[in-house]
Amino acid sequence: MNMIKPMNTIFSIVAVCIVIAFASVASVNASDHGIASNAPIEHQGNKHKMKRMAKALSLSEQQQVQIKAIRKQAKEQHKSLRASMEEFKIAEKKLLQRASFNEQEYSTLHDTYQAVFSQVALIRAKNKHAIFNVLTAEQQLKWLKITKRHQKNANKVCG
Repeated sequence: MNMIKPMNTIFSIVAVCIVIAFASVASVNASDHGIASNAPIEHQGNKHKMKRMAKALSLSEQQQVQIKAIRKQAKEQHKSLRASMEEFKIAEKKLLQRASFNEQEYSTLHDTYQAVFSQVALIRAKNKHAIFNVLTAEQQLKWLKITKRHQKNANKVCG
């Protein structure tokens, strides 16, 4: 029974980290899985992750509203890049499904879309920065602890 509480805590921490780390690319991930990019699908998982983050960091209502606005703005910024990312994924799949792998073609394809990748990374970084700055100093320290613990646990799993 004593093991259940630490496991719940670990899962909660991991969920909070996932929310912030991947919040800005949710729309890109949806298009990766063949879901139409203009489909108005609301994922319940994101709402639950937001609740867990709010609970773990003791976010006020105002902070929750600000974070939701930041995430919504990031999602809007991603809309313009979604088509380019979809084109890349289609071209990448074609290359990967060939009988033999051509490193030069893949490098060329990747270099062609490098500007888009940079824009996505920039939006993601700005999103994380904006969310981090919504937090109080105490919450920021708690967030840093959580992310450090998450990275440590991820390193254990990944190698």
